Amino acid sequence: MQTILNFLIKHNHWFLFILLEGISFVLIVSFNNYQSAVMFTSANNMAGNVFETISNVNRYFELKEENNSLVEQNAQLMNEIEALREELAEYKDSTRLAGYMASGRSAKGFRYMSARIVNSSYNRVDNYMTIDKGSVDGLEPEMGVLNDNGVVGIIYQTSDNFSLVIPLLNSKSNINCRVKGTNSHSALHWEDGDARYSYLVDLPRYAVFEKGDTVVTSGYSSIFPAGIPVGAIDNLEDSEDGLFYRARVELFVDFTSIDNVYIIGNDGKKEQDALEKKIIKE
Repeated sequence: MQTILNFLIKHNHWFLFILLEGISFVLIVSFNNYQSAVMFTSANNMAGNVFETISNVNRYFELKEENNSLVEQNAQLMNEIEALREELAEYKDSTRLAGYMASGRSAKGFRYMSARIVNSSYNRVDNYMTIDKGSVDGLEPEMGVLNDNGVVGIIYQTSDNFSLVIPLLNSKSNINCRVKGTNSHSALHWEDGDARYSYLVDLPRYAVFEKGDTVVTSGYSSIFPAGIPVGAIDNLEDSEDGLFYRARVELFVDFTSIDNVYIIGNDGKKEQDALEKKIIKE
C-alpha cells in the first residue's frame, strides 16, 4: 500500500494534468454546440461499430447450430423426395405419402438420417471415419453413408453412440457403380495415393465412355439405391490384359474437408440378404 502511495505522490503532477484536461474537455463539449455535436456523432459511431462487432461474433457462434438444423432438414427432405419418387414410379395412392414421411421412411424402404464426422483420415492406405451416431440411433453395419455431393462410404462397425465408416478411400471399399446413361457396371476401387481419385475396373470395351461422364451407384446392392452420384470419369485406359477399360474417377466428395453426412438405411435389406444367401448356399 505504501508503494502505491509513494507512486501517486511522486507522479501527482501527471494525475493533476490529466484531471484538468478531462475537466477542460467536458466544459468545451458542454458549452459549445459544434463540439458537442461532433462528440455525440463520434460516440454514436463508436457505439455502432462495437455493437456491430458483437453482433457479428454472436452470429458466427450461432452458425454451427444453424448448420446442424439445415442438415436435419435436408435429411427430412431426402426422405420425402425418395417417397415421392417411389410413389410416382409405382403409381400408388399419394395419400400414403403422409405415413412414409411421418415415419422417416421412403416408399421403397430407404430412410435417411443425419450425422457428424468426429474423426477421419484421408492419406493412409486404409482410411476410416468416426461419426457421432450409433446403435442407439438405429445405425447398423453395412448402412450407406453420403453427403450433399455424393457417396462417402459404408458403416463398418457400431457402438452405442458412435460408428466406424469405411470411406471410398480404403483398400477394402468395394461399391458397385455404373456410368450414367449406360447399363455397364463395375466395382469402384481406391488405390493408395491421391484422395481425389478412385478407379472403375473391368469396364466392357463395347460400351461408349467419354471423359466427364458421371459415375453413379448401380443399385445392384441393398446398401445404396441406384443413381447416387459418385464422381466423373477423368481418364480412360486399357486394362493390363487389354480386354477391358480402366477408368480413373474424380470423386465428387472432398474427403479433406468433409463434416456432415447422411446415413441411408434400407428396411428391406435383411430380407434381401437372407434370400440371396440361400441361393449362395445352394
